[in-house]
Amino acid sequence: MTLENDCEGRARSLSNAVSLVEVAPMIQDKHDVHNELHAFKEALNQNTIVSITDRCGKIKYANHQFCRISGYSRDELLGQNIKILNSSHHDREFFFDLWSTISSGRPWRNEIRNRGKHGHFYWVDTTIVPRRNHLGKIDGYVSIRYDITARKEIERELQQEVEKRRNTEELLRELLETIPDGVIAFDGEDKLIHFNSAYKGFHTAKADHLVEGASFSELLKIAVDNDQYMDLPDSPKGREAYIENRIRRHGNPGRPIIQRLNNGRWLQVQERRSNAGYTVGICTDITDIKQAEKTIKVQAEQDSLTGLANRSVLSALLTKALSDRKGGELPGALVLIDLDHFKDVNDTLGHDAGDKLLIEVAHRLTDVLRKTDTVARIGGDEFAVLLPNITTVADVERVLRKLLSRFSETVVLGHRTIRPGCSLGVTFFPADGSTPKDLLKNADIALYQAKARGRGIWEFYDPALKRRVESRQATTDALREALADNRIGMAVQTQVDFKTGRHIGFEVLARWEHKGRNISPGEFIPVAEETGLIIPLGHSVLDQALSMARDIRDNGFDPGRIAVNVAASQLKQLDFAETVASMLDRYGLEPGTLEVEVTENVLLDRASSHIERSLWDLHQLGVQIALDDFGTGHASLSHLKRFPVDRLKIDQSFVREIQSNSDDSIIVRAIINLDHNLGMEVVAEGIETEEQFELLREQGCDVAQGYLLGIPVPPSQAISFCAPCPLSSKQARNSLDHPVSGLRRTASR
Repeated sequence: MTLENDCEGRARSLSNAVSLVEVAPMIQDKHDVHNELHAFKEALNQNTIVSITDRCGKIKYANHQFCRISGYSRDELLGQNIKILNSSHHDREFFFDLWSTISSGRPWRNEIRNRGKHGHFYWVDTTIVPRRNHLGKIDGYVSIRYDITARKEIERELQQEVEKRRNTEELLRELLETIPDGVIAFDGEDKLIHFNSAYKGFHTAKADHLVEGASFSELLKIAVDNDQYMDLPDSPKGREAYIENRIRRHGNPGRPIIQRLNNGRWLQVQERRSNAGYTVGICTDITDIKQAEKTIKVQAEQDSLTGLANRSVLSALLTKALSDRKGGELPGALVLIDLDHFKDVNDTLGHDAGDKLLIEVAHRLTDVLRKTDTVARIGGDEFAVLLPNITTVADVERVLRKLLSRFSETVVLGHRTIRPGCSLGVTFFPADGSTPKDLLKNADIALYQAKARGRGIWEFYDPALKRRVESRQATTDALREALADNRIGMAVQTQVDFKTGRHIGFEVLARWEHKGRNISPGEFIPVAEETGLIIPLGHSVLDQALSMARDIRDNGFDPGRIAVNVAASQLKQLDFAETVASMLDRYGLEPGTLEVEVTENVLLDRASSHIERSLWDLHQLGVQIALDDFGTGHASLSHLKRFPVDRLKIDQSFVREIQSNSDDSIIVRAIINLDHNLGMEVVAEGIETEEQFELLREQGCDVAQGYLLGIPVPPSQAISFCAPCPLSSKQARNSLDHPVSGLRRTASR
């Protein structure tokens, strides 16, 4: 009896046992039933591995065979989850099928590899049957297992033997590639003496004439007359020349001959002449190889998704175009096209939708452009168009307008209808570059500029663009190095209370000196945001600010609230609030010491949900939240309601014209009233004159900041703003009447 039959017999025994258990309540003589069940149990226990678990897989019973094969004692097994035997051999789907089957009330059977207590592996043929209580509900599972480790070992050895044979056969197949599919032999007088059926199957045109004694030349002429071969000359003289050449090569065989038959198949013919004067021809069918070469060629030249040309083809065409052109004229243009917000399509609709959009874009580009133009996909969502024989900017712009118009037509992706957009960068050749690499780089520079200007537009390459990009890259490299060397510093500017004229805090400003020149934050902050360096930059500035606050405290002074600007990228970090809390704890500062400043654009970021969560986490921690540059962006009142904002900072553009522009004065008054009604404080930035200060104080503004009150100073001078300033009664009254003069004195200390 085979192992499989033996397992099936055991399974039938189990089925009978289960059936007996199910009908047992109907048997009158319970004693007999008990005895029979006991006998079944004893029989099963002799050679069968039996266990019972609850619905969650916790072992409630394990027989001796179970303990023997697993190496665990019964006490070690009881109460453990059956997962204790997991060998990690089976995948999650295997166990999902197991549990979904038995939990639905159906028995499950399969082979499982388990791991014993001592790390040994063993195989068991397993049947699991749900066990029901008196209410018919499943309250556990009975598992019957048979040790099939020996059988699996035999199977493994057989599999190894099969694999070994397979490897040997593969090696033989490679060696047998030199053995022909068709064989034909001629004697010393070139008379046919032998051929096989494969050869006859190849050469259908002369098949009926393949008889012993037929000459090689006679058979060749029959094949040529019946167009057996492709690419034969059309003229009689041409065909005669072909026959003469072939006979000559047959009489003096050498290199293999490649023949393409009229049925589309390819043959490699290798002829050899023996010492006895026999000529043997070996015909090998190489059609698959030729098709593979064709496929490889297509794959090497075409994008697999869209069927367009790829980067290598584009580069080759550019190389050819440049080699054909001389001088500085504009004989052609290269256009780089990048889809706008393509990542959003993949993230929201899935990659299948993204692929569908790319295919549709490829079709649209092909439809719009001329047959002489080349469209290539050179990256994920980046395409290139080669426009030969374009001599003017106007001609290119005419093509670009058509392209953008067709491009922006709606497309249905699943259940969504979207209107795709793109940005374009254009460069001319050979005027803008002498190599494909230069042209692609210059077109990319123009594309970058188009994106920076707002997307959905085109930009022509200009050497000035290249200089700006190179300068920006140099700034990026220098900034990265400065961050690594801790050479990014900061300055602080005092903030004072309008009512008391006293210092109540600082705004922290990033500072960077590079090669003896102070780099403006307006120059390096955008670079940091675009390159991701804003995260280490922001962390460095925050750390310095809290360190300064700690030093001021240690010297017995109160620094007030420390306001630090935070970028969207920082707030998108899931652990940003935890990082801030850790830094505050490290410096021993209360959360209320810190104020996080964000701009309106941060609140409008596409990942606003992540930003909102970080801001609420900071707010609950006790950190104050300030909205900077209020009134200059597109934030609405709903954002003030949605985000935990404690302070609004009126942009200095409104403060600057508050004296001469009644509209700005009205706007400032409206902002102050609105914020006070919402329970927020208002900070006015950029105060430079006493008149501005007085107007803002009269309108009820809470906090003042600007050069009138104090210029940004290094952290080492910050303590001077925090130092006590004792005033006489008369001075105090004068300070209340004219707070600005008092503030200037305070700031000068």
